[in-house]
Amino acid sequence: MAADEEKYDPTARGPIKNRGCTDIICCIIFIVFILGMIIFGALGFTQGNPRQLILPRDSEGRICGLDDQEGKSTLFYFDLTKCIQNIPATVALGCPTRQVCVASCPTEYSFYVALEAQAILDRDAARKKMVCRPGVNALTDSRTISNMIKDDACASYTLESAPVIGRCVPKALSDAVNSVANVVQNGVQFNITGADNIPLSGDAIKTVQEAMAKMQSAKEIGERLLQDFTASWPFILAAYGVAVIVSFLWIVIMRWIAKPMIYITCIAVLGLLGFGTYYCFNQYMTLKNKQGANATNTFYFTTNFDVYLQNQNVWLGFGSVSAAVLLILILIFLFLLKRIQIALALIKEGSKAVGGMMSTLLWPIFPFLFQVAVVAYWIGSTVYIASAGKPLYVYNGVPNNTGCAWKNGDPCNPKNFSASTNCTGSYCNFKGYGYNVSYPFNQYLPQAEVYFTGVLTFLNQYTWIPQLYNLFGFFWLLFFVQAVNQCVLAGAFASYYWAFDKSKDLPTLPLLGSIGRTLLYHTGSLAFGSFILAVIRMIRILLEYLDHKLKGRENAVAKFFLKCLKCCFYCLEKCIKFLNKNAYIMIAVYGSNFCVSAKKAFFLILSNMVRAVVVDKVTDFLLFIGKVMVVAGVAVFAWYFFSGGIPLQAFKDVNPALNFPPVTVTVIALGTYIIASCFFGVYEMAVDTLFLCFLEDLEINDGTAAKPYFMSKELMNILGKKNNSQVQPADVHAKPDKGETVA
Repeated sequence: MAADEEKYDPTARGPIKNRGCTDIICCIIFIVFILGMIIFGALGFTQGNPRQLILPRDSEGRICGLDDQEGKSTLFYFDLTKCIQNIPATVALGCPTRQVCVASCPTEYSFYVALEAQAILDRDAARKKMVCRPGVNALTDSRTISNMIKDDACASYTLESAPVIGRCVPKALSDAVNSVANVVQNGVQFNITGADNIPLSGDAIKTVQEAMAKMQSAKEIGERLLQDFTASWPFILAAYGVAVIVSFLWIVIMRWIAKPMIYITCIAVLGLLGFGTYYCFNQYMTLKNKQGANATNTFYFTTNFDVYLQNQNVWLGFGSVSAAVLLILILIFLFLLKRIQIALALIKEGSKAVGGMMSTLLWPIFPFLFQVAVVAYWIGSTVYIASAGKPLYVYNGVPNNTGCAWKNGDPCNPKNFSASTNCTGSYCNFKGYGYNVSYPFNQYLPQAEVYFTGVLTFLNQYTWIPQLYNLFGFFWLLFFVQAVNQCVLAGAFASYYWAFDKSKDLPTLPLLGSIGRTLLYHTGSLAFGSFILAVIRMIRILLEYLDHKLKGRENAVAKFFLKCLKCCFYCLEKCIKFLNKNAYIMIAVYGSNFCVSAKKAFFLILSNMVRAVVVDKVTDFLLFIGKVMVVAGVAVFAWYFFSGGIPLQAFKDVNPALNFPPVTVTVIALGTYIIASCFFGVYEMAVDTLFLCFLEDLEINDGTAAKPYFMSKELMNILGKKNNSQVQPADVHAKPDKGETVA
């Protein structure tokens, strides 16, 4: 932004109280969209039941363990091997076999051929072993066992099973089961076959068994982890408390350690490169002067790395590259020295600003809790919406022939479903839940049922629409909360910068004043900026979905362009986040709308690109070191504590015995990283705000009595600038215009 684009206002010293609402249309759209999320959530919460997603359903839609199936809490598959024959179809449409709720899983092996033989001697004993669909009683049914199997009334075989996550899963195969699942019963050997007379291979049964065994193993690991967290949660909270204290202390001492850390790092890098250059050229001269068969000038590729180390040209190349990099870094360091000093001075001022407004360190807690609430609402509403209304059923397992009147995925009704001759082997499987069109909405709003019926009928046909709407709202809200956090902090720190006398001119409650200005006037602008990020994030989600769909395909060109698009939109999101953050700073300072603020921030940074890059990278480096030190310190201490490595009896007495100490330490490390990120995020926002205010200060002020600089004396000394000796704080605060005062 050029200097002539800004008109000097002697009373415009940072955030002002008298400002107007910005981007009102965006604010209205945002509120309407949130109301839409609430409506979808209300539909889900009133019609949904998450237990319907957890508890299994039989083929006719009855929930195992509830209503008329009470006491029958386990689901039994007539032919479990069909579930793994086409896994994608099973995931999308359900397992293509009859499923019934049972009180207990089968406890022995049986199959209908053997049962028919046994029924000759004892009819009731044989039929008691059969598992049949509801309404079919094998003891009283007049059909033969073969006919009941043919009519899909009963399972053709059973295996010794145990309940796992509400499903009957085969136990380990006994030694009596041979390579093709042979079973010996009453001295006669049979092969277990399905209703379609296809023998069941041991491999198929083993595959199902292994899949369910993994689920059982995961369940056991989860139970042990829960035991660990139950025993160690007080220590985890204590570690988080230590992380808060260490993060705060690190920010406080940053004003003293920032400069030594940067200079020591620069000197260390230049020193290592200098030593590397010397060592490479020394090796080159040694090999050059060396006489013998091991010295060679010829370069060739080989798998023996020692050969390269005996080649003088290799060392000459290393030395030349190292010397070139050293020279370039020295020139860059000399060229950027003043800018590095500016960055360090701003970092020092940032530390002072945070120390002068301690409430800013507590503020991120509230946006964090609000984001947690957004995530919780999104998860809850998503689950309830997914289980809302009545169950939907589709045809599954339809054979590939032209004689069948329906196809896989077509809607069906399990209560009157009957597979015709041409559709033998097909089932009417539960797919998901749809909104209940006949729900009595009139009890909440007169004539509401008239308006909702058509909408819900449409949503039942396109069940992905409310979930997609909810997902976009989830991203929009998360980015909006992040925007509010940044704008509030920017307003508080801008108040600090534009206070000419920091000891007297700071507002009494700068953070509360910034919160009020942000929410009262600039909700629309923040919604606008967060909307752009939400759209980009949705596009990235779509690209990830397409990438997942293209896996296993041979279209290399499509994959290449998809990878390029993913990379481009990732970079675009990073750029928009950077631009948005600086736009929010300008909104906090001037109270302008989003587009104007983004334009101001963009041109201001563009005209000071080198300074912006140096300040950004120096700040990132210091914050990275701070996060590493805090996280590593707390995590290492936690590891020694839980592993009993601290040689103090007081620690050993309270040390809980854990099953997986690394997992607990990892949880502590992740929590510490989040805490450190919150604290250092405040510090980073302080530096970014002070930097933009510093650039604006240079643009509109010249150090005269009418236009004094607001920057610190250290920054003025670095730039060789100074205020007129006649400038006093009283001069700066003279004659405020129309009540415009620093908030």
